Amino acid sequence: MDFASNSVHTPSGLVSFLKAGSGPAVVVVHGIGGHKEDWTSLMMALSSSHTVYALDMIGFGQSAKTPSEITIKSQTEAVLALLDAEHFEKADVVGNSVGGWVAAMIAASHPGRVGRLVLVDAAGFKAMFEGPPPVNFYPQTVDEMEKLLAFVRHDPQTHTKAFAQIALSAAQASGDAETAERVGNGMFISERLEDLADRIASPTLVIWGAEDRLFPPAIADLVAGHIQDAQKQLIPAASHFPQLDNPSAFNAAVAAFLAN
Repeated sequence: MDFASNSVHTPSGLVSFLKAGSGPAVVVVHGIGGHKEDWTSLMMALSSSHTVYALDMIGFGQSAKTPSEITIKSQTEAVLALLDAEHFEKADVVGNSVGGWVAAMIAASHPGRVGRLVLVDAAGFKAMFEGPPPVNFYPQTVDEMEKLLAFVRHDPQTHTKAFAQIALSAAQASGDAETAERVGNGMFISERLEDLADRIASPTLVIWGAEDRLFPPAIADLVAGHIQDAQKQLIPAASHFPQLDNPSAFNAAVAAFLAN
């Protein structure tokens, strides 16, 4: 399948995105360490029934890295600007990790813009920021990357020095480390997930990797418990990025929920 690559001007700068399919809109938002290209499998799975957008968040990939402040709110504004430019009043929104936090804020703050909501191993709870992080999210060495991958990926093929070297080279080429401090500072001044979740009225599916070492699966119950009538589904053989570890199960779960 061919993916159309484009960009749109937003209040925080240019946002790069991939687009596939036709029909009602779905927007997919990655987390730290992720990029729009991580979602091509899901895009193919949904493209027969939806117009699917996967974007690079502000500060990541091919999107703008120039803003002096990068907050969760500014990421939500970028998503809404994309929808406006593509002439969609409403979209289903899928967000992973920090992207889940962004998706939740859109649903809580702009309920008329979100149809269905899928939160995937979502970040944003206050407790997640207490104490030092277990790993360096912007690794500088192969050993640091290897440790990070052990926390966020389940596939054994990703737990090797060879894979860590490839991943480190890709991370360095992306230039994302340049904005790490601004992204981190922006998260600390952003509204927390537990304060947002009670305002979410969209039908919501909470998806979690059953083997997530970064955010243990018990947190999925906490997230779902804050959102009225939210459903929960664990993805087996998957860690923090179930869309990469077990794409067939992940894609099936998202497609079934969006089809309801």
